[in-house]
Amino acid sequence: MNAHPSSIFIGACFVLLAALIAACSTPGPPVPATTQPALSAMARPYADDLRKAGVNSVQVFDNGARVRAATNFGDIYLRYPAGLSPTGFAVYVDGSTVEVDSDTYNAGNSAQYEAAIKAILPQVIKSANENNTRVINNRFVN
Repeated sequence: MNAHPSSIFIGACFVLLAALIAACSTPGPPVPATTQPALSAMARPYADDLRKAGVNSVQVFDNGARVRAATNFGDIYLRYPAGLSPTGFAVYVDGSTVEVDSDTYNAGNSAQYEAAIKAILPQVIKSANENNTRVINNRFVN
């Protein structure tokens, strides 16, 4: 008995939908949860510029591939700076404080984290400001 082409199409759609749902439900990398006062102090000089750029948080994935920044105009993604050892941390910015969490930071790798913060946060600020300008121009100029 041969299947009708429409039933094959419907079956394929169900398989595709199931695969898509499974892919969407796969959790991403874990978000660091251990507050690190030393890292927070390293990030503090960037806090005002992060606020002015509308950055709410920055997540640095510990695989050394990407940086994600949540801003008032949406998420932006950057590549992890070439030549830096991988680090994993999350920066949270609010009206009065900046907090950095990391589950892999310790005194022995402090220099590598400081280098990452000094390279990444200025780039996030620059990219957020560029994105803000682009979004505002698209919304109000066109």
